[in-house]
Amino acid sequence: MTALDPLIWLVNGLLALAHILLDHSLLLVAIPPLAWLTWTSPREQRAWVTAAGGLSLLAALWVPAPIPLIVAIMAWAGAVAVRLDRFNPAALRWRANGGLALYALAALGFAAYAAYTSRLDPRAWAGVVASGEAAVVVAQGRSFLNTIAVWGLWIILPTGYLALLVQGIFVHPPLMASPGEMIHAIRARGKQDG
Repeated sequence: MTALDPLIWLVNGLLALAHILLDHSLLLVAIPPLAWLTWTSPREQRAWVTAAGGLSLLAALWVPAPIPLIVAIMAWAGAVAVRLDRFNPAALRWRANGGLALYALAALGFAAYAAYTSRLDPRAWAGVVASGEAAVVVAQGRSFLNTIAVWGLWIILPTGYLALLVQGIFVHPPLMASPGEMIHAIRARGKQDG
């Protein structure tokens, strides 16, 4: 052992840590909006919101690219939409978290399905679902099913989620004040407090 060995171990450890952080950088990018959505949610919803955030982070960690990027974009879009909504941010937060949980479950389900079917011959996989001539047709359709699932995960579900957020923001016309402030102003009829 030389005097430089501890320094070499430290540098190697730091390089390994930097590689791991860089490899999972999109996961790290998704953490702040998911944490904000959790901390700003009502206490009775916090367990559900935490579970949705945990599922989203698990999907970003376990499912290959581009799912981590999509999860990060969806998380930030949800947080920004909730922040912009002045009419009912609590309802939009709940919808955003539900959309994140649904997407994470779909991504994790597809990853589990892909891991299972990657070990099977197409004919063996088709034998699970059908038999005889139908099994041959099902075996040929396996690639088609994978294509549909990829389209759903990469395009359809994220677009639907973003449309849900946009609809939630634009469902009411922009307000100059929060609904509570407007109700107070109407009830006070222009009278000053005090």
